[in-house]
Amino acid sequence: MPEAIWGFHAFSFGGQLTSEQLRPVFDAAMKAGLNLWDTAYAYGMGTSEKVLGEFLRTVPRENYLISDKFIPQCADPAADNAITAMYEISTRLLGTDFMDIYWIHNPVDAPEWTRKLIPLAKSGKIGRIGLSNHSLAEIKEAAEILEKEGLRIAVEMPDEESANGWLEAVSNEIYECL
Repeated sequence: MPEAIWGFHAFSFGGQLTSEQLRPVFDAAMKAGLNLWDTAYAYGMGTSEKVLGEFLRTVPRENYLISDKFIPQCADPAADNAITAMYEISTRLLGTDFMDIYWIHNPVDAPEWTRKLIPLAKSGKIGRIGLSNHSLAEIKEAAEILEKEGLRIAVEMPDEESANGWLEAVSNEIYECL
């Protein structure tokens, strides 16, 4: 697996630009060492993953990392396991069978989605579990659920309110040490 130093957010790959317009962006990013590609089905309802997948198929898999997200609002409520269903759609569009990082991107029903992520995580189809836009309490709860299954959160990105509170606490501790 390559070491990611910089990544590229592929949100715009699901927008108004064509594959032909985006290809030079992809090529320049890879040439510059931006090998972590962050995407989600929600970016253009699969368009970002489809376009990015077309480009990634031209590069050896060991040369890039994929960061993708489960977004509850895009989930199929009729699916037995909406996380697995969305993961399978995303991997098909991206042309891969492995996600380096798979995020639960929204705290809606966070404990339920965390539990439903466990079979996918244990299957070896994801390298790291990420949580984003969750409060610190939700991150802690998810960590406890995963820990009981021998899993852990590898990447956390708290919601803005929690992040600001954490940064304020750390800043105060640093100030007190001065």
